[in-house]
Amino acid sequence: MAEPAESKSLLKRIVDVRKSELAPALVSQLWIFLAMTAYYIIKPIRSVIVQDLIKVANKPYALIATTIFVALFAYGYGRITAIVERKKLIIGTYLVFIGCICGFAAVMNEPSVVTGYIFFVWVSTFSVMIVSQFWALAADVWTKEEGVRLFSFIGYGTVAGGFSGTYVTKLLPKLENWQFLLVSAGILGVCFLCSIYILTFAAKKADAPAAAKESTAAKKDEKPAVNALAMVLTSPYLRLIAVMTLLLNIVNTNNEWLFDKMIELAHLEDKRSYYADFYLWQNILAAVIQFGITGFVQRKFGARVALCFLPIIGMIGGGVFMILPTLFVVRALKTAENATDYSIQSNTREFLYLPTTKLEKYAAKNVNETFVVRAGDLLAAGFILLVAFLVTRLGEGIGLKILVGANLAFAAIWIVVVLRIGSLNKELMEERHIEAPPEAK
Repeated sequence: MAEPAESKSLLKRIVDVRKSELAPALVSQLWIFLAMTAYYIIKPIRSVIVQDLIKVANKPYALIATTIFVALFAYGYGRITAIVERKKLIIGTYLVFIGCICGFAAVMNEPSVVTGYIFFVWVSTFSVMIVSQFWALAADVWTKEEGVRLFSFIGYGTVAGGFSGTYVTKLLPKLENWQFLLVSAGILGVCFLCSIYILTFAAKKADAPAAAKESTAAKKDEKPAVNALAMVLTSPYLRLIAVMTLLLNIVNTNNEWLFDKMIELAHLEDKRSYYADFYLWQNILAAVIQFGITGFVQRKFGARVALCFLPIIGMIGGGVFMILPTLFVVRALKTAENATDYSIQSNTREFLYLPTTKLEKYAAKNVNETFVVRAGDLLAAGFILLVAFLVTRLGEGIGLKILVGANLAFAAIWIVVVLRIGSLNKELMEERHIEAPPEAK
């Protein structure tokens, strides 16, 4: 009997979980772990398609196409969310994802430029949607008090999945792209089973007195049909989250293009392995941050401080690049930037939706994490096209530094926005009687 007690004590050091919460929390963690594994098997393929098929110079046009598609997608999804049952929505989404991956696998042996653009647009949408929908359900299933305790623990699956996916790519370098896609589709099939379990758990949990009480209170703020974009624009809190998301994606997309450009200039032979190695180390660092820093910072300092990490890293990395513009510096910047984004930033962003209504969790959250994300890509595409023009006139060194200089300005504005979001989040949490973790009191 001593061994189980010891194991329980060890688990308690990691997460404050109740006995009835353990199985669904672990399945939730497994779900997002497998979803991210599937995505990171696909991601290096998209990067190679940018280099070899679309070409780095044309990437802004792929970003523009993505933004147009996502604008239409977000509008349609927002309308569907208000009228379609949650279970049908999630099951239908996964079936469509799996079908699309199998379709791409069928044409990946001889992809055309058009196929490359379609694949880029789809992966860009899939990457946001698969995470957004998971956390929307998590924020809906778990009460606000449970979310404060469990989200950091569930989020471990995100960073572990990123590591797993890139490791699979490096472990099986001889597999063709279409074979990797089929592996990814199979993993998503297991995610589908995890979603069924969580939906079943949610249905049973909805009958519990505490959950029913919270659900009844939330419904007072909801309407049967909404314009999701208008919901974001009319809410000061959601609007600030949208501005933060916009700035994040402008900076992130600019730096991603900068990284692609530096790789192109380096004339690497095995680009897929290089990208896979980059994603692997990025996710190792993300795991270290998630396990060692995220929970502590959130509990001790709250959302305001946690959300400042990413823009500060961007400013430091950008400053170094202005002095030493090399591939090594850009890779280090993107490694730190992505690792922070996928750990403390991502986890804290989900934390921001705890004090929102059920409809805001699905409809407004989806707008912020699909349309707004891709709107940031669209604005970044404009900057990139301008930089590409300046590169031809002023040279690569000056043109790329102008792009990084713009990122430094965006990051400074971003910090101001984050500080305001942190204040509003604290007010809403107190207003809706959500207790802060002990360390934050």
